Amino acid sequence: MATNRTFEALAHAQRRRVLRLLKDCDRLTAGQLAERLDVPRPTLSGHLNVLKCADLIVGDRKGTTIWYRLNLTVVEEALEAVFSLLGGVSEARARRQDGLSAVPSADVVPSSIAPETGVLLRKAV
Repeated sequence: MATNRTFEALAHAQRRRVLRLLKDCDRLTAGQLAERLDVPRPTLSGHLNVLKCADLIVGDRKGTTIWYRLNLTVVEEALEAVFSLLGGVSEARARRQDGLSAVPSADVVPSSIAPETGVLLRKAV
């Protein structure tokens, strides 16, 4: 499933940094990315390959140079998947707050999103 590849690609912090740079800079070459991320090119190449396989980025070849950019369609689909999951959590919280459910469901785990990384953090219950 494509969504699984997307989330697997997003699981690594370095790949999320690549995506942030491409969001901020519109398009960059592998050399520019390696320089800004301070990672060896072979390491970056592996990350770019994972991101391409997940369709999160697109490489446009201009002569011998490949310019990488975000594939916004897949990013939007991933966000929709996350929001649909969060919608269920929001509804469960709303029911509890309205007093419709006196006992919290065992499958609802308190969580928060780390602002610096955007990663969902689960708190121990």
